[in-house]
Parts: sequence; structure tokens; C-alpha cells
Amino acid sequence: MKEKLLTPEALAAYNPLQNGTENAAQLMIAERWEDALASMAADSVQEKLLAWTLQKALARPESQEPAMQQCASEIHQWLANPDDDRRFRIFQQAEQLGFDTPVGALGLSLFWMQGSMTPAEFDAVYPEPHLSRLMLHCALKLLSVAIAAEDAPLKGAQTLLSEWHAAGGGY
Repeated sequence: MKEKLLTPEALAAYNPLQNGTENAAQLMIAERWEDALASMAADSVQEKLLAWTLQKALARPESQEPAMQQCASEIHQWLANPDDDRRFRIFQQAEQLGFDTPVGALGLSLFWMQGSMTPAEFDAVYPEPHLSRLMLHCALKLLSVAIAAEDAPLKGAQTLLSEWHAAGGGY
């Protein structure tokens, strides 16, 4: 999975004897913030990281729109009780929000996490296994840029990584 998320340079520096936090820290020292977030997406329990990232996205002022709140509520409900009809509703809501928003990207990540991409009346078509984590990584990058505001995205990534680590982040 890591080879689908991290750059070749990051993979070469990746130490399998270290935990995810240590590898992400080494990538941040090298100012490879996108790879550090990719490491976070690859090494974490996906549902836990998705829920945490959603919480961080909802704390942002731009996420207070009713449509974003509705999609976020559906995501929370799905995480508590997975349901295929809800998963398709989340996809539709995320598409309307735009996959270039953190909440929209998280909705697409959830949609790809489990189940077919086609409705029940058609033959099942499943996404590539890495796509859900890749979209979770995109949500983390979007959030990093938003958090950093006028600063470099590296600053936002540092904030996310330290807060994830402080929250117990699954490492």
C-alpha cells in the first residue's frame, strides 16, 4: 500500500523498523510534508483517521455550511453503522460538495473504502484497494493547506501530525 501513496524518494528513506510517527517525523525533517501525510494515511487505522480528519475539517469555518454538516453527519453515522444505501448518499453529497474540499474528499474515501461502486442492480465493480487511502491522503493535504493559510503547507502538516500524535493516532 505504501508504494501507492509515497513517492519513490520517501519509500527509499522509509524505515520498516520505525513506527509510523517516527517515519512521518523523519519525512517532516526532510520537508516532505506530503509524504509525511501519506505515511500517516498508509500506517493508520483508516476508519479512525477518517473520523479524526472529519472532526478537524468540521472545526474549520468553511465547513459550517449545512450541506457539509449533512454529509459529515452521514459519514459519522456510516462509521458507527455501515450501510450501503447511506454510502451511496454520502458519495452523492460529497460529489455536490466537490472532491476538492476536505469533507467531499473524505466522503469519496469512505465510498471507496467498502463495497461496489455500482448500484445493486448492476454487476459489482470494486475500486482499486489503495484508492480510499489515497483520497484520505488528499483530504489531509487539503486540510493542511487550509490550516497553514498564508504559511507554507508544511506548517499545516506539522499541526495535523502533532495533533494526530497527541490524540493517540494509532501508532
